[in-house]
Amino acid sequence: MTTHDSVTSRRRMLAATAGIGTAALATTVAGAGEAAAAETPAGWLNVRDAAYGALGDDAADDQPAIQKAIDAAGQGGTVYFPPGRYRIAAPLRLTLGVTLRGDWNPHFPDRTNMTGSYIRPAVGYFVGDALITVDPAPAQDTYYDSAHGGGPRLYGLALKGCDGLRNRIVNTENGPITAVRINPGVKDVGMDKVTIWRFSGDGVNAQNGAAFQFNQVHCTGAGGHGFTWGDSAGTGGGLVDADLFQCYSQGNGGHGFDILNPNAVTMVDCRAEWNTQYGYHVTGINYSMVMVGCNTDRNGKDGFHLATSAGGRFLQLLGCLAKRDGKSATDAAGFSVTGEAAEGIVLTGCSTSIGRNDDSTGDFSPAYGITTSALNSASCVSVVGGEYVGTTAPFNDAGAVVVRHSGVTAGTRTDAGIVWDKSDAHMVSGAAGTTRDVQFWSRGKNRRWALRATDTAESGSGDGSDFALVRYADDGTALDTPVTVSRSTGRITLGQAGNTPGVVVNATASPGVNLVQTRAAGQGYAVTGADTASRAFQSQVTGDSINRFAVDIAGTQTFGPGGSTGRDTSWGRLGAAQVGSSDSDLVAGLAGKGLRVKEGANAKMGALTLNGATAVTVATTAVTATSRIFLTVQAPGGTPAGIAYVSARTAGTSFSVKGVAGDTSTVAWLIVEPA
Repeated sequence: MTTHDSVTSRRRMLAATAGIGTAALATTVAGAGEAAAAETPAGWLNVRDAAYGALGDDAADDQPAIQKAIDAAGQGGTVYFPPGRYRIAAPLRLTLGVTLRGDWNPHFPDRTNMTGSYIRPAVGYFVGDALITVDPAPAQDTYYDSAHGGGPRLYGLALKGCDGLRNRIVNTENGPITAVRINPGVKDVGMDKVTIWRFSGDGVNAQNGAAFQFNQVHCTGAGGHGFTWGDSAGTGGGLVDADLFQCYSQGNGGHGFDILNPNAVTMVDCRAEWNTQYGYHVTGINYSMVMVGCNTDRNGKDGFHLATSAGGRFLQLLGCLAKRDGKSATDAAGFSVTGEAAEGIVLTGCSTSIGRNDDSTGDFSPAYGITTSALNSASCVSVVGGEYVGTTAPFNDAGAVVVRHSGVTAGTRTDAGIVWDKSDAHMVSGAAGTTRDVQFWSRGKNRRWALRATDTAESGSGDGSDFALVRYADDGTALDTPVTVSRSTGRITLGQAGNTPGVVVNATASPGVNLVQTRAAGQGYAVTGADTASRAFQSQVTGDSINRFAVDIAGTQTFGPGGSTGRDTSWGRLGAAQVGSSDSDLVAGLAGKGLRVKEGANAKMGALTLNGATAVTVATTAVTATSRIFLTVQAPGGTPAGIAYVSARTAGTSFSVKGVAGDTSTVAWLIVEPA
């Protein structure tokens, strides 16, 4: 049989060898009736000791006794609560660095029946708005002294805010009661292994405080927020210099975590589940905040709701998971970024998942994996890796600020299941009328190139936001835009003023450039010149200093021998309906090749049959007053005389030919105009 002395000796040994935390754990072997001064570690004040007189019977008002122990403990003292049910009718007040220490903190009090030891407000006659109130320490000269040697600590406590299992207790004015209220100006508050459940107000309400260290603090079933450092009106001062580790907020009537103006805040492995509003509600100016491995499940609205204000930076989420959020909203998202600005918001390796209630009832949610809205065009939400799904779409980038990097998987749930976007996309998003760049820099120097969606205005008709390749000088200033692509027409522009040449193609196979025009009656190449002297095409052989062939913008072709000799031969338009050369002979340089002329109505070449001395008229509009008409016998007939001559002509209408009596020969005619 274990004696009181042996229990006490063992506790003291544990305290000496393993520290205060282990000693506190060892006291749990004692029953409520065994708590006595002799069983309390040295330096601790036991509220059940005769000097203070708390009963812990869930009947008497233990507030005066507990407060007496707190006041007696003073700075650095520890007030110990042996297992019991401590009912109090007024708030416990802490100012100095006093530790309130118990030995229990059930994770799920209602489920595990670990509800036999707690502190709670008296039913029907509690006066005040908080079970425990923390006030600022005496005024100090500097910020570094403001915690007055160390602030209050709560360790291993269970704070119960309900009568029986679920009925939340209100105060004498029928107002809500918050479990722990930390008033403005308080610094250096620690809470470790504290369970708070079913308070009519908030679980933890802290305003304008700094230097908080919370570890495994659980707030469930509160009528207000689980944790709040701010409020819906944007007042309260916010949260500064805080570390929250494995804190849990479940089933609260407000937000799981309500945080205003975070500055130097780190949250690790925290959870927000089944809260009526948002899981994490972060508002105001985000000076700096990091969330690592935090997760949500089935909150009424967005899982992570980041409503930012201008002037802040650095809100980073790493490995955070949003699950089934938005059960009470049709447009909710796992992650929502909204407000005036979103500078420095980075989601790395975060993910959303879709689901319904645990019993498979209710609608699938959320609608979106990530939503942005109401942000200015200079804002930026960077998404690196992760998996995002929604019932409507994975992304709802209404703020036009998402930068989606490689490694991001996206999908949309349909009746048949999730349809995955299997592309590995790098997405640069920005408002219309702004430039969106992917830039290439030389390390330690300046940018060299940029792939850009331009700020060309959009009308909503598929135009604007053209594409461009921008070239930069060594000092980082833009030189020109060698390549642009019009979104409205799809046309590519190569080069601009100052680029010589615009395009160089080094081909190692034939053809060097191959244009396949698949559009009926489509154009192949179109060249626009500044004037008629502009070149549409030119070519040379390696080593030439002068081009051997050139086509100017008017279509005239010029030819030369190459080397350093100029081009000496031309061919092109000489006038209306005239093509030829103004400086060269026309040569058929291959035997068997020559001049071919089309015959027919109004032609310049044909044949007729003589009718002796009677004129034969040839109707053709090709004849002019100065036309040279050549005649030659093709086939003799009748009494051939070999004589045929032009006897008359009417310019633009006809000419006539005569022979001699009896001559019916076939005569060919050809019209040539003098140059």
